[in-house]
Amino acid sequence: MLEINREHIEQLVKRPGGESLAVEIKVWISPTEPEGKGKIIKTAIALRNRGGGYFVVGLDDKSLEQSRKNVPADVRSAFHVDEIQALVVKYASEPFEIAVEFVEHNGLTHPVIVVPPGVRTPVAAKAGLKAEKDGKPIWLIGENDVYFRTMESSGVVASAKILWKDWRDLVEICFDNREADIGRFLRRHLAGVDPATLAVAMGANAPVQESIKDRLKDLLADGLNRFKTEVHDRGIKLPPHGSWEVALIIDGELPSLKLDEFANVLHASNPGYTGWPVWLNSRHFSDAEARPYSLDGAWQAFIADIAPSMFPAIDFMRQDPNGSFYLYRALEDDISLSDRAPEPMKFLDPVLTLLRVAEAIAVGMAFAKALKASEQTKLEFMFRWSGLKGRQLNSWSNPMRHVSPYKSRQDTVTSTVNVPIDTPASSFAEYVKTAIQPLSEAFEGFTIPGAAVEEMTQKMLERRL
Repeated sequence: MLEINREHIEQLVKRPGGESLAVEIKVWISPTEPEGKGKIIKTAIALRNRGGGYFVVGLDDKSLEQSRKNVPADVRSAFHVDEIQALVVKYASEPFEIAVEFVEHNGLTHPVIVVPPGVRTPVAAKAGLKAEKDGKPIWLIGENDVYFRTMESSGVVASAKILWKDWRDLVEICFDNREADIGRFLRRHLAGVDPATLAVAMGANAPVQESIKDRLKDLLADGLNRFKTEVHDRGIKLPPHGSWEVALIIDGELPSLKLDEFANVLHASNPGYTGWPVWLNSRHFSDAEARPYSLDGAWQAFIADIAPSMFPAIDFMRQDPNGSFYLYRALEDDISLSDRAPEPMKFLDPVLTLLRVAEAIAVGMAFAKALKASEQTKLEFMFRWSGLKGRQLNSWSNPMRHVSPYKSRQDTVTSTVNVPIDTPASSFAEYVKTAIQPLSEAFEGFTIPGAAVEEMTQKMLERRL
């Protein structure tokens, strides 16, 4: 049975960010009619080949408004998981498990078909499906066709028969998943070997050059100043909170893109590992003040959803076509409305910390590849956590994971890590360990076990949180 992040599913319906390579949105379809079957089959195979994702039904893919035309009389019955799974088994060359979640919103029940990652060989259609149009047969699904989530030259994302230019991406996804299997095999059989020794042997975690460090520090400083200016200019009074910042420089050759082209690439390529992704796209938000705007040659956005809300957030971000990115985010420990959330400014959840770092690395990698960065490119990260003094560690988001209440006497922690663009996803955990180690050590020398970092990073990549 698939592990489902329920909060993520609800955000896809209640606060949709638009279609991406990992998310397809369609108005109401019927799983019993050829056209509806064709859309489900094509989308499920395309998402599987792309690395997993979600198919949201009942929203207009342009306006993102709820569609109220052709709503099934019984949505849960029409989109029952057994019905959708049967289509996958019948038409997919490599059957894979799917899940169907339902979200109640404004009087409608919306199905969200969840397609897991893990493809190791390309999935094709093993049978064709046709329908009648104007008295003539048309093929909705072609036998032997391979479908893929792709971004057309116009910047529109679609599930379509794979193009020659997308084969490289598909092959890399398959190889990454096979490398993950190899990595798990090696970890089982090299359990007694010091991880640091392995990392050195593999050439991982090389130190960040001083010149790059200076650029990253400047990027952090500029981003923070812009955030403070935005808060001042808007006259917003933010609640007390600690913060997490990310500066990323894609250090390599990048093609020249116009601002709108750049925005389209980033939006389409964000994998959406969580319900509130790192460097999320807010251009479809109902609050116009939260939408991105161009400033000094880059995209900038400030989201301050601090009123009683299902999804509170304080996010500020900049995305520059030159390959530099900045993110300021309030610590979830201080603004979450979860029933388990602690008193603000008192605790830090180390599990949430490592997950956000893992997501930043994974999203940065997705951006670099989508921007067609050169093979010699490195992703240079600098992370900074502020407002830490006096906090205690507390795994409040997952009480099943016990963490001793170590305390920090340090208020700010900064770390750096560089990740080569050819790093497989199965190796991201090694870089996450490097990035979070200085933060962990600030809490009386605490260290998150390497196995836990690997487990949680993999769960995030597989959207199983």
